[in-house]
Amino acid sequence: MEVSMLLILSVLAFTARPVAAPLMKEQGGGGGAASAPALRAGRIILRVSDLQKSLAFYRDQVGLSVQSATPEFAVLDGGGGVVVMLNQVSTAKPSSGLAALTEIVLETPDIMATYERMKARGVAFKIAPRVVTTDGVRDMLACDFRDPDEHVLSIAGWAARGK
Repeated sequence: MEVSMLLILSVLAFTARPVAAPLMKEQGGGGGAASAPALRAGRIILRVSDLQKSLAFYRDQVGLSVQSATPEFAVLDGGGGVVVMLNQVSTAKPSSGLAALTEIVLETPDIMATYERMKARGVAFKIAPRVVTTDGVRDMLACDFRDPDEHVLSIAGWAARGK
């Protein structure tokens, strides 16, 4: 698996907040909130207008493995236990309104190699990977692209500073 999945919304894409921090603890919730189990993203469902076209894109161009497919759903391995489900819809274009502001970030240990591989498979990136944040030692590089239904996706990865 060359990329793993992480759902990010809007500008919060590259905050330094630990991913595993339970929401209730951050909000200071009382009444036993400290003992509540931590939540994690397990499934991401994308509504698509043409399941076969989207399945081909995510499988052949992005590189996600197909776990199963039916006439209505395709289930892809997003890595790290996250499942990406493509759901065929018959209504208007699925990526509109607030949905158009949602971004799925695919993390990779080698951003430049992944970028070149996906580009060679036909993924049309808006720009090449560029620095979006740093931790002082490494830079987080990212670049974005669209799927057949105009959902926003990015690839991102850490690299030694200045590379």
